[in-house]
Amino acid sequence: MRDLSVYYCRSCGYYAYYQLPRHAVCPKCETAMQLMDIRYQDFMDLDYEERDRLICQEIIRSSSTLVQRICAPSKLYNQRELTARLTKEVLRLEAENKKLEETVEWMHQTIWDQLRKTKELERELEQLRGTDARE
Repeated sequence: MRDLSVYYCRSCGYYAYYQLPRHAVCPKCETAMQLMDIRYQDFMDLDYEERDRLICQEIIRSSSTLVQRICAPSKLYNQRELTARLTKEVLRLEAENKKLEETVEWMHQTIWDQLRKTKELERELEQLRGTDARE
């Protein structure tokens, strides 16, 4: 008969004891559980606080992005970093606004140039019509 092994869930920290890895599925998350590198009897000799600490260390060790996810909310509300991000965004928006203003100015000038040319062509056409009507 096989000995029991200790398994834990990387997502929620739930742990349980199984003989076969195929049975090691977290009942909360419904994901495959990870085998812990400790004998069943050694794990049982630990008190609950030591077990929790060991499982927490395993979760942190197996998930390098965990610390980043935990620290993300505090980073979001870091005033200096937030001010720097907003300043950068304001500068980007000002540059974009300037580019758009230059585009509108160019379009406005082009429209007025086209309107002047159209008026000149209309005058020439009227003059040519007037000349043709006299003859």
